[in-house]
Amino acid sequence: MKPRVLRLTLLAMAICIVVLFVWMLRREPGPPVAMIRVVDAAGKPIAGAVIKPDGMRPKSGPYSSGHYGWRTSEKGVTDDPVKTDADGNARVPYPKHVFERIETGQISFSVNHPLFVSDRPFRDVSTAPASGAPWRVWADYIWNRVRHNQLIARPDPVVLHKGAAIRLSVRPGFAVTTTAPLFAQATGDGSHETDFWSRPEPGVAVAARLASGQQLVRAIQFETNGITWFSDIMAVAGKAGATNELVVELKRGATVRGQLDRSIPRPVTNGRVIAHVGPVDVATGNPSLRWHAWTTVREDGSFEIGSLPPGRLEVTALCDGFISTNGLGQFSSVTYPQKHLLGTNALDITIGMERTARLEVRIFDDQGKPLPGASVSTSPNVYYDGWGSTIFASDCYNSADQFLAAPGLKPKGWWRSVPDFTGTSDAAGLAVVPNLPANVASFYVEHDRYALPAVVAAAGSKRRESDVTLKAGETNHAAVKLELREQTPITHY
Repeated sequence: MKPRVLRLTLLAMAICIVVLFVWMLRREPGPPVAMIRVVDAAGKPIAGAVIKPDGMRPKSGPYSSGHYGWRTSEKGVTDDPVKTDADGNARVPYPKHVFERIETGQISFSVNHPLFVSDRPFRDVSTAPASGAPWRVWADYIWNRVRHNQLIARPDPVVLHKGAAIRLSVRPGFAVTTTAPLFAQATGDGSHETDFWSRPEPGVAVAARLASGQQLVRAIQFETNGITWFSDIMAVAGKAGATNELVVELKRGATVRGQLDRSIPRPVTNGRVIAHVGPVDVATGNPSLRWHAWTTVREDGSFEIGSLPPGRLEVTALCDGFISTNGLGQFSSVTYPQKHLLGTNALDITIGMERTARLEVRIFDDQGKPLPGASVSTSPNVYYDGWGSTIFASDCYNSADQFLAAPGLKPKGWWRSVPDFTGTSDAAGLAVVPNLPANVASFYVEHDRYALPAVVAAAGSKRRESDVTLKAGETNHAAVKLELREQTPITHY
């Protein structure tokens, strides 16, 4: 080939490569996909394992410590469960960004199979290389895009193990009725799933997927009127392939009665009390054996919650204008429950209360005009029993409903939004958040077109929040000016 022809050929090839590169970068790809492989302890593939994604963590950097929920409505990628194929593989699409332009680095998910102990791992996943990545990384990325129009990640396989078997039965004379089914709680992932326990006959519960090692188990039975009976919490030395048989005695759950303290004017309006019971002599941080219940408060300030197991009782309360006083805890920005010790007898308590704060926020657009339709929200957290936090008063649910709900149905009201902590701006741009704990130190603003300007937080991360200092018993005021949503997106670098 003549030199001139060779040069023209090479130039044409270079132009084609550049055009292909630009086209691939401009083309809108599908969501990235993680290839999750599930195997047994011997490395053999497990077919039919159900993988249910539930959360994400960002790539390494100032945002990597956060764990973010899988909000399908925002990310456009569903969290539908998928099953592994004959080779133990499953394709799990996930959102490329955890929020704004912060890229996903890990996903969390549960893995369930009827013959193995359940697991809920995190796995590293890959997205497009971050800025400054070496050319070899970009080359691999481009090649995957050419072949699949998706980035396919292959994280470390999930290894499931065979479980121990357990058979619970009620000692004669201690059953609630001869026909009531027996339920149970156990430590470890998956014990709350509807298919974890089978009931071959009344008063008997059987499971074959209890994790090896020492596990804790509690039996539960319900009367037709909803009264709950509990066994003591028992230790089981689980061993794969072996069956443990336990005969239990049931005791009727205790009732907690009480009132909100007299600092609250009567009638009390919109009052609710939430009770959380963790087991005594069991380390905190184990959510498997918790029990949760709630009730409304009568106008005279009294309340009653029945059928609670013995243990460390924690209570919180909220009503119009008042919130329960803070219990002992290490973080001033978090609310802690008031603590009691609950035995098998009824307990009478008085819940200490203090005034809440009212917050009025004036919201303006980027031109300084009042902005209607903007949502102001806060996230006052309550911290239970050392195992995690949730938005205060959003947890108005009963653990009993988890057991009594029809298979496959999530109990109604498992999580509730709290109108006390949100407000929407009117035509004048005014949003009212009516009933806040005074330790709330910031608020968020959401709008289809506008967002709060990002501010630098700890460790170099950015957040779209506005700081506020509240005074209890008063109407507090704030004003914010928003910017166009895509004006300054939050990125890794």
